[in-house]
Amino acid sequence: MLSSKLIRSSGLLALLGSVLWTATWILASRDVFGLSERGWRTLLLNPAMLFFMAGLVGFHAKQAGRSESLAKGGFVICLLALGTMLLGNIIEFWVSELFYGTQQPGWDVMGVGLLLLPIGLLLFGIGTLKARVFSGWRRAVPFVFGLILALLVLSGVALILLSGSQPQKGFFGAVFLSIAAGWAVLGFALWSDNGKGASRSGQGAC
Repeated sequence: MLSSKLIRSSGLLALLGSVLWTATWILASRDVFGLSERGWRTLLLNPAMLFFMAGLVGFHAKQAGRSESLAKGGFVICLLALGTMLLGNIIEFWVSELFYGTQQPGWDVMGVGLLLLPIGLLLFGIGTLKARVFSGWRRAVPFVFGLILALLVLSGVALILLSGSQPQKGFFGAVFLSIAAGWAVLGFALWSDNGKGASRSGQGAC
């Protein structure tokens, strides 16, 4: 079982992941320090997703004593989604582009992870609301995060089906910004929680 100090620290890791995620999409489109998009996304994006996982683990650990199967299932789906996105990022530049001259397989794998993430967050969020471990607005963070991502993903799918065209850069920018903001808020919620929820969790586990 993680200590309360480690749990709070994982919130800071999620915040750091949000900063790295945002920096990746800013720097990858520019020739900064001579690094290509492959370099920036390897150097920053891969650690960002690992830090997101750490924040998610901490958030789950804080309420594990009162989590029901819905929250646990959502937690697993979120981890799977982040792992799939990480794998897709690696495949895109270090497998498919190097050996086959195309980035598409990596994007496809990342897309699967992006579809899974809002599903996992919604389930995890409902479980978090029911557990009532986190105080105030913090309790609603995973659900709201998942809802915003779900609406964005559904709008992107609808755009493809109705117009037959791929979403433009502005759409992807909104998705990437939402992911960064969502993990930042989740990390801050975890770090700033006063710890009363943890004691309630422990009582519920007895």
